[in-house]
Amino acid sequence: MIKTKFRFPVAKGGKVFFPKEALCPVCKAEKVLEPHSMAIVNLGAMLMTNRETGSGMMSDDLDGFLRFAWHGAHDGGLGRDPGIEAHVEIVQDARGGQADLYFCSTECLRKFLNACVDELERRIAEAKNRGSPNSGKRPGIRERSRRR
Repeated sequence: MIKTKFRFPVAKGGKVFFPKEALCPVCKAEKVLEPHSMAIVNLGAMLMTNRETGSGMMSDDLDGFLRFAWHGAHDGGLGRDPGIEAHVEIVQDARGGQADLYFCSTECLRKFLNACVDELERRIAEAKNRGSPNSGKRPGIRERSRRR
């Protein structure tokens, strides 16, 4: 059973770790962080300084993210919930490009990931109820893809 309803994103900006205190964010019963046992979700990017040697570093020029998204079929494509877009930002704008999420067990990690999927499904249903084909679109995503 999850003791907490999560507010998304759980990590944002300079706060690149979750939870804030050394207590499992799911069960609220077990300690996490050093020196305790824990399941960890690491995400991030490295600014490569030398690809030949594999050298890299964190950089304030990078912002990391973790997003669960639904992209419904369109333009004749097949699949459920056509035309619907929704997403859940789990980690947003993680300064330095990296973030860590800590849990006391793989069981609590699974419950957290299930809660993220449940939130995505809730947002998909909300988008369907509004009848908006573009609900939950990520702001600026098209601008980012044009710059590549």
